[in-house]
Amino acid sequence: MNFHLSLGAVCCFIFTLVSATSVRSQTPNSEFVIGVVPNVSARIIATNYQPLAQYFENGLGRPVQITTAKNFATFHQQALAKDFQLMVTAPNLGRVAVKDAGWEVLYVFEPSIPGLLVGLANQNNDLSKLKGKKLALANPQSLVALAGMNWLKEQGYLQGKDYEILQIANDDSLGIALTSDEAPFAMMSMGEFKAKDPQLQSSLKILNEFVKLPGFFIMASPTLNSADKQKIQSLLKQLPSTELGSTFFKRAGF
Repeated sequence: MNFHLSLGAVCCFIFTLVSATSVRSQTPNSEFVIGVVPNVSARIIATNYQPLAQYFENGLGRPVQITTAKNFATFHQQALAKDFQLMVTAPNLGRVAVKDAGWEVLYVFEPSIPGLLVGLANQNNDLSKLKGKKLALANPQSLVALAGMNWLKEQGYLQGKDYEILQIANDDSLGIALTSDEAPFAMMSMGEFKAKDPQLQSSLKILNEFVKLPGFFIMASPTLNSADKQKIQSLLKQLPSTELGSTFFKRAGF
């Protein structure tokens, strides 16, 4: 079957589609998007934040989507573009979002975030093993990574001179990097460590807690009107006392 539309009809169709999308975005039942910084895998974020999504769906009476990005830089660009109505992000990214895009910090999650140097449990883990090797990092742009590299500098190890960075995509590549001695050590947050598969986690050893950073910020987009922002603040205030909130905090470690 041949199907043909005139240019005028196509333009009319596009205008109608765009108009319908615009109308939907302004309706009370339009999707509410919560962005979560990719400190762990998208699969783990989806699992951990499912109770929070359900809680907001119940409270707002509209669909809620949890979204993340492939890395910290992409996530931050999405935040500056105001792709989310609410976001959970690292303190350094949050402060820039306040300054550059008008985001507002509503709450700070507790506890603070420990930064960890991790090695294999059954090996000699003297820091001198890093010399001439690589340091495994899942998120080189994270505040934990930046604090960790500064700590290493204080210990006399300079990136690019004494060691290089090996960006790891997942837990499998972390295990391979450490067991092959390509990267004798890895740096991660306590949240990342606890998110590891139990079998991998049991093969690792925390060697040093080099920093404690402020907890993640939960922030409101400047695109929210005052009524929506007040509603969200109220929901967040009640969150810890609810069953869904309890499940969320247990899963996420907050």
